Amino acid sequence: MKVLTALSVHILFALLVSAHSDHEDSEESAKLANAGYAIRHMASEHHIDSFDLESFFQLHDLNRDGAWDREEIEAIYGVHHVYSQKKSKDEIEHQKKADYVADTVLKLLDKDDDGKVTPEEFAAVGVSGLPSFDDIGAEGHHYDVESEFFLHHEEQYHSTPETQTDASYTHPEDIEHFAQHQAIELEEAEREAKFQGITVEEAIRAHEEPPAPPAPPAPPAESAPKPKITRGIPPEKQDPVVKYKDIGKESDSQSAWGTGEQGYKQPNTPAEKTRKNLPYKYKFRRNWGDF
Repeated sequence: MKVLTALSVHILFALLVSAHSDHEDSEESAKLANAGYAIRHMASEHHIDSFDLESFFQLHDLNRDGAWDREEIEAIYGVHHVYSQKKSKDEIEHQKKADYVADTVLKLLDKDDDGKVTPEEFAAVGVSGLPSFDDIGAEGHHYDVESEFFLHHEEQYHSTPETQTDASYTHPEDIEHFAQHQAIELEEAEREAKFQGITVEEAIRAHEEPPAPPAPPAPPAESAPKPKITRGIPPEKQDPVVKYKDIGKESDSQSAWGTGEQGYKQPNTPAEKTRKNLPYKYKFRRNWGDF
C-alpha cells in the first residue's frame, strides 16, 4: 500500500451542500455530476469529501487481501444491489451486466492479467481511472434500501423541519417508499392476526398509539406575574444533525430485541429503534392511509 502516491483528492464542501437543496439542479450538484466516478461515489455514497488513493483502495478491499477481485469490483459499483437488480430484465441480463462491469475495469487496470487489481495498478491510472456505469444502473449503492433512501432522497429533499411535514412527502420516491412500508407492515399484521386468531384490523389497531389524554383544566389566574418560560425545540422540529448526533453512542447501549431490561418493549426513541433484531414495523411507522 505504501507505493500509492500521497495525492489527495479534495472535493469542495459546496458540492455536498446540494444535499440540502430542492429538486432543481444546483451549481454544486452540476459540478459533482461532472466529476469522475470515484469522487462522485465517495461524496454521495460515503459522505467523504477528501480522500487519497490508498484510502479508497482499502475501503473497497472487502476481504483485506491487498487486491480487488471480480466480486469486489462489482461491489464498488453496487452491481448486485436491489436498485441495480431492478434495472435488469432477468437474471441472465443481470449476470451479463456484472460480467461487463468487472471485465471493463480489469481490462483498464489489470496490467498483468491475473484477474485482480493491485494497489500499484490502481495507482497507475489514478482516481480518475475508474469508469462509470451509471447508464446501466451500476451506480455504486452499498447499503440497505432504507439507508439508501435516507442518503439519496430523505437527506437531499427532507432535511429541514419545513420539508418533513406530511404535505412534503409527495415525490414519487416518497410514495413508492411508504407503499413498501405499508406492504411490509400489512404482511406482519396478517401473520400476527393468524397467530393470535384475531382480525387483521385488530392486529393493526393493537399497534396504534393510544390517543393523548385530555389536557388538565388550566389553574385559576393569579395576580402575580408568571415567569417567562423558554422552551426548547421539540424533537420533530430539530435539525436531523442535532437530533441524531449521539445516536451512535446511544445505540451501543441498546440490548437486542427480546433481551435485557427492555425485552419486548415498544421502542420510543431513535436509539431504541436501532436495537438488533427489532421487528421492521417499529423502525419506521406512519399512519395507515397516508398515501
